[in-house]
Amino acid sequence: MIFFENGRTMFESEEHYSFYIEKVEKLNPDVYLRALIYAVGICPDTRRRWQSFYDEADRSIKPEVINEGWQTGTTYKITRLAYQLFTDGTPTAVTYDEKDNPTEDFKECSRYSVSDIFCCEYAPFFVEAIKLRYPEYFSSRNVYTEEKRLVDQLRSEQEKN
Repeated sequence: MIFFENGRTMFESEEHYSFYIEKVEKLNPDVYLRALIYAVGICPDTRRRWQSFYDEADRSIKPEVINEGWQTGTTYKITRLAYQLFTDGTPTAVTYDEKDNPTEDFKECSRYSVSDIFCCEYAPFFVEAIKLRYPEYFSSRNVYTEEKRLVDQLRSEQEKN
């Protein structure tokens, strides 16, 4: 089931919608934090672990969540997208253990490609997170749709007759 806020933002479930609204009302977020809240809220596994992603008191992310044992292929994608939208960078590409391992950092950095993140069932919701982060680029536009094409075609045919 998909839900909408003001007919615009698509949500994965009622729980996703409720989580988003609760956090938005509590945290008074800017577009960076809205995108983070939305993305983390998509999946029950990440939503349940919100405290592992974001420190509400410090208003800061916790990039080390990428190394937690509960992460799955899909939750890695959510984490990477959420943090990339929040920071405009690759914050999980830092080694969080005591060893400095640039090879692992490079591997992590390479996992931020579009195909690495978007190839999953949550792709439509990832687009919604991007819209929340960059609202100025997703405003209403006069777009040429199939419906407009058909209207133009009918009008053209009527003008000929």
